Amino acid sequence: MPTAQLSIEQKTQQLLNNPAEMVNYSQTAWNNLPRAEIDALQLTALKQRFAELRDRIPMLKKLADAQGVDSIEQFDDVVPLLFEHSVYKSYPPSLLEKRNFAQINKWLGKLVTPEMAAAIAAVDVSACQGLDDWFETMDKAVPQLRISHTSGTSGTLSFLPHGVNEWDKFAQLRKLNVWAMEGPDTPAPNLHTIYPYYRKGYLSHVRVHMAMVPALLPDESHFHAAYPTTLSTDVLHLGAKLRAAQSKGTLDRLEISPELMAKKKAFDELQAEMPQHLATFFDHMSTQLKGKRVYIGATWNLLHNMAKAGLERGLEGVFHPDSYIHTAGGGKGSVQPEGWRDDVLRFTGAKVLNESYAMSEIVGGVHTRCEEGHFHFAPTVIPYLLDPETSKPLPRHGCVTGRAAFFDLGAETRWGGFITGDEITVEWDKPCACGRPSYYVVGPIQRYSEINGGDDKISCAATEDSHRQAMDFLTTLEG
Repeated sequence: MPTAQLSIEQKTQQLLNNPAEMVNYSQTAWNNLPRAEIDALQLTALKQRFAELRDRIPMLKKLADAQGVDSIEQFDDVVPLLFEHSVYKSYPPSLLEKRNFAQINKWLGKLVTPEMAAAIAAVDVSACQGLDDWFETMDKAVPQLRISHTSGTSGTLSFLPHGVNEWDKFAQLRKLNVWAMEGPDTPAPNLHTIYPYYRKGYLSHVRVHMAMVPALLPDESHFHAAYPTTLSTDVLHLGAKLRAAQSKGTLDRLEISPELMAKKKAFDELQAEMPQHLATFFDHMSTQLKGKRVYIGATWNLLHNMAKAGLERGLEGVFHPDSYIHTAGGGKGSVQPEGWRDDVLRFTGAKVLNESYAMSEIVGGVHTRCEEGHFHFAPTVIPYLLDPETSKPLPRHGCVTGRAAFFDLGAETRWGGFITGDEITVEWDKPCACGRPSYYVVGPIQRYSEINGGDDKISCAATEDSHRQAMDFLTTLEG
């Protein structure tokens, strides 16, 4: 049946389960869904997700019981149930020091559905000597789950339990844009992926590429990473702890196991070999991949470092002009140098740099930047603005500034509601000059931790007790 003839209930099922199909695999249709239709579909989808998950995810049930929320009638009804951004790193840090991964799995089980929790609990992690072992063991034992982690700039890693099906839906949406699809029969480009980082790893933006390969590329041989090895989470975590201890003046009290020191030594040796790996990488790009259409997705600093290194080697316009270069995430506290975008385009030869606003916790969609410089919200993600002092929902009309929060409709085995640490301004009424009808972000995106000098406590007098009780429930692991 043609998409236009489907009922709102049928379209809602597509939005939840196969959003690319909802627009008949058309990039143009995806970017031009009318606001009224998006609102109607999202509200219906939100009601369904809440009904499905309310009593099945322990952390959500605890919060919903405390708040007395049994149904969703309008968008703002879900706001008291949005998880704070500290939830995914709320496990006792001592568990990592003691390598007590069974207890970490128990903690993780409170954030997912019973079936996923049972699969997690059944894994024997007693032999895991560190985070790398744990991630590898979980990947093998629970193939329907892909746990990723954040960069841990605070000294503590967030562990994000995304279902494989959630990654797959996201990969199909990325394919819609990268292939410039205008229907299910859009011919497959002979695409290559360049990644100026490690081939494998459990860091969220490395995980993304592991999900992208089957959707975008003919086969694994079309994926080209700068460093043909796995990025060690244990070493990343150690680095984060060292930085945190140094800033607190407690570096002399930090204890590091011999096993971790051995990993650190191996990492340092790899670092020493990086110039050779880079030389091979650039030689490969400038010869075998020259003029080919490529997909490159990376953080802005990885893209810029690659471009600078290539330009210093005299390489310009290396790939096909229709190559898809993508970056997300923003500066995150670092200063982006003038002209970095021009450097990336000059090196790659691509006509456009595709930028988006995204975060590791939300897999369901990225918010693409248009030619007017505005980030347009993806139909698969419901945006919210909260009062930074009270966490109450701000009006969904006018031009409003507040704390960004989102509901990821793609989340199936975890709860999709999440409060960020970002201050953004949203234009709810005025259409964007680019012609896209969706709501969008105007102006800069800032972190409240930067605005407040490092502090970013989310509070709401009316709901603080409920969130504290739910957090206590999540972090109590006895029994």
